[in-house]
Amino acid sequence: MKRPLFMQRRNIRVRNGRFDISVEDSGSIGTPCVLLHGRGECSGVWRTLTEDASADHRFLSIDLRGHGDSSWDPEGDYGSRTLARDVLEVLLALNIRKPILIGHSLGGSVALQLTGMLEQFTAGLVLVDFGPESDASSSQKVRAEIIDTPARFDSIDEYVVWLRDRRPLANGRALRNFAAHALRRTQTGAFEPKLDRRVADDSPLSEEPHADQFWRMLSSARCPSLVVRGVGSAVLKPQVALRMAHQALPKGRLATISGAGHAVMTDNPEEFNRTIRTFLASLPQAASGGQ
Repeated sequence: MKRPLFMQRRNIRVRNGRFDISVEDSGSIGTPCVLLHGRGECSGVWRTLTEDASADHRFLSIDLRGHGDSSWDPEGDYGSRTLARDVLEVLLALNIRKPILIGHSLGGSVALQLTGMLEQFTAGLVLVDFGPESDASSSQKVRAEIIDTPARFDSIDEYVVWLRDRRPLANGRALRNFAAHALRRTQTGAFEPKLDRRVADDSPLSEEPHADQFWRMLSSARCPSLVVRGVGSAVLKPQVALRMAHQALPKGRLATISGAGHAVMTDNPEEFNRTIRTFLASLPQAASGGQ
């Protein structure tokens, strides 16, 4: 596959200039695919996908508020509704029409709510290991990992080792791609996570929609949709994924990725990337156009 024709990072100001949202723009002038990461992660989790993809698509990998190079919220409002409105402003600022939305975990919630905001102006939807009835204990484990992350590392390699202890299925290249963007070098030469730990808080400002609201959102999504689940995921149960793909989503389908848990795109990037490419190729040309 061809590498993207260009790659650049830019900041888009949203909420009347109160926040900067960092966007890695790569690919060509083809179909715009908006990539939305999970809680506590950053746009670096998508780098293996964007590097391996052809130039037939344009990828916008977004650092959600409080993550990566995007602004932190002094009030700690990191709810998916808030984040979806941030992304909507980014799309409007970049004049992105009819995007394909691809979201993992928290990013899946953002993508689904953004689909409702865009209505018929969504060309496709991919929900990666996200569902209306996520396992509570597994979700709490994700939040605990954020809180327990050390405040500094001596090197990127040290962070990769720390991550690997907690993500034994992870692919080495994909894990390093994530780690390289998730850290910033300090004045002392050490590295610190580019993450507001309050993204793990259950703040009243960050209240999430209830499960029944998510099911209604799924039923309202009229675009071609794909549910992606890691075969070993403890977050998205098989029966929930099946119901999402074959009952709730009007144009849904399901893909189960072998050798992967919740962190699907870093656990088995080769199969995940192939699955995404197949879905993108299946979309009608007329529906996949955009800037």
